[in-house]
Amino acid sequence: EAAPALPGDIAEAEASLATAQTELADILSRPSEEAITQAAADLRLREIELRQAQEAYDKVAYAEGIGLSPQAAELQRATLTYERAQATYDEATKPATEAQIATARLKVVQAQNQLDKLKAGLRPEAEAVNQTRLREAQLQVDQAQANLTQAVLYAPWDGEVTEVNAAPGVSTSNASLTLARTTPLRFATSNFSERNLADVQVGDEATIFLKSYPNTPFPAVIQRIELQSTAKDGDTALFTVYFDLNSAEFALRPGMTGRVEISIEPER
Repeated sequence: EAAPALPGDIAEAEASLATAQTELADILSRPSEEAITQAAADLRLREIELRQAQEAYDKVAYAEGIGLSPQAAELQRATLTYERAQATYDEATKPATEAQIATARLKVVQAQNQLDKLKAGLRPEAEAVNQTRLREAQLQVDQAQANLTQAVLYAPWDGEVTEVNAAPGVSTSNASLTLARTTPLRFATSNFSERNLADVQVGDEATIFLKSYPNTPFPAVIQRIELQSTAKDGDTALFTVYFDLNSAEFALRPGMTGRVEISIEPER
């Protein structure tokens, strides 16, 4: 037999058990209507701020040095704040995963076992019961983690999901997810004339001017040239050329348009 536990130790163990039980109840109640309402309200506010920042930026979009203007800085700040609010809302609307529930239950079992040990001492029969409960809870966690591993989708590259075309229980013939590559940013022009193919190669430097930042030159290099033409202009074949783009601190988005100027050496 072990020495009796001190009252302070028991009180601390009871508090730990109460905390674990509260966390489990919170996880089981997800998604919480209160959390969703709060996240949705914040998202609407950030959306308004982003729209106002975009409108202020659009009024001076053609001014010289717009990329360094207060309007550009505010637009970038509003964009990042909106994206964080969107992520918070998305998280608030998600139900708890099997692994999260199992882990929370394991914490309750561990806290309960610790309290039982302090109250009952280390009698062999009490210890055996506690160890059995602990093993069962750990098995549930391990199984939930294994199930979660099998459900994970691994992207072929780092990026951002821009579209989800699937829902639980609904079949689809289209792609379930659309993933946009954001690092490095890539710009494509599809009307590069075959007449100029001999003048360029992968690695050549270029400058990109985007409509969103018309007075800001973005350094770029040719990353790839399609082997086969992708369109025609009369009897002239057109090729798609891809450029890796250095966006610096600017908030660029997939789908932005502009023009490209390629630096061509006088002689090859």
